[in-house]
Amino acid sequence: MRALLLDTLGPMQAESRPLRMADLPIPVPKEREVLIRIAACGVCHTELDEIEGRTAPSRLPMVLGHQVVGFVESIGNLVTDCVVGERVGVAWVFSACGTCTQCLHGRENLSTLHPLGCL
Repeated sequence: MRALLLDTLGPMQAESRPLRMADLPIPVPKEREVLIRIAACGVCHTELDEIEGRTAPSRLPMVLGHQVVGFVESIGNLVTDCVVGERVGVAWVFSACGTCTQCLHGRENLSTLHPLGCL
């Protein structure tokens, strides 16, 4: 797969080139994971924070981007809520409980499973 990799952290300036195009192996989803063929990926201020080191990635190099739309390419053997070929969107939230007041009102980013907890 083709991806832009962040190799080094530093300030963004006109001459900055923090990303490089690379060919990476296509990942194989684990039992509870889904592989998505990305059709579009949003870029928000979080990527700038990562590039400049304010919220440094956990490792380098890193493929940035976390708000995507695409199609399910393959699924792990324990995935039951989507099928190959289905169009999906992924927000920045990694997980949510799905049952708290925040989740039930469409505010999954404030879920008890979110790092900030229910507010």
